[in-house]
Amino acid sequence: PFIYALALDQGLIHPLTLLADTPRSFSGYDPENYDGSFRGPIGAASALRSSRNVPAIALAARLKNPNFYGFLHSAGVAFLSEENHYGLSLVLGGAEVSMRELAGLYAMLGNKGVWRPLRFLHGTGREDTALPLLSPEAAFVTLSMLEDGDPDRQVRSQRGATLPLRLKTGTSNGFRDAWAVGMVGPYVLVVWLGNFDNRPNPLLVGAISAVPLFTQ
Repeated sequence: PFIYALALDQGLIHPLTLLADTPRSFSGYDPENYDGSFRGPIGAASALRSSRNVPAIALAARLKNPNFYGFLHSAGVAFLSEENHYGLSLVLGGAEVSMRELAGLYAMLGNKGVWRPLRFLHGTGREDTALPLLSPEAAFVTLSMLEDGDPDRQVRSQRGATLPLRLKTGTSNGFRDAWAVGMVGPYVLVVWLGNFDNRPNPLLVGAISAVPLFTQ
């Protein structure tokens, strides 16, 4: 979502901008999608919701001041290596990002683009740190782009209001981690499934394993 948020802020797209989901080579790297297919021209919002890889990589290559690495670094992601180490894998989730860092990133979307460090107990942490890394408009539109109108992606509050689920999933290489991260009303929720000894499991797929927990 943050690639699209930056692209919105930098005037590269709007939610209905057509992006190319077609076979493409990036310096010898030929990315594919999880389902093994390409959809051709696709709207930016649809490309984001369905996690199409080529449009995301192409957009990230056009980002400037900041680029994707610089943005994540400003938002508290403690990379273990320099930018050149990750290359295109950064776009597709190839960097080391903790659950806390993910929570902070999504909280920024809900906080009108302002990043703040997480506080674990009342009265702890630096309350004066507030970094406006995205415009309020880009944060709002990005959250709207994550909504797909599916009734299975909605929950009801205790007062009966319908709340949309704005979430993304992730599956690590080798089926070692399944993620679901997003917002439910004013709350950020992060779900991780995996084995503590890093053993793979073919069922560790974000959409299959983590989303059912997220939506309960």
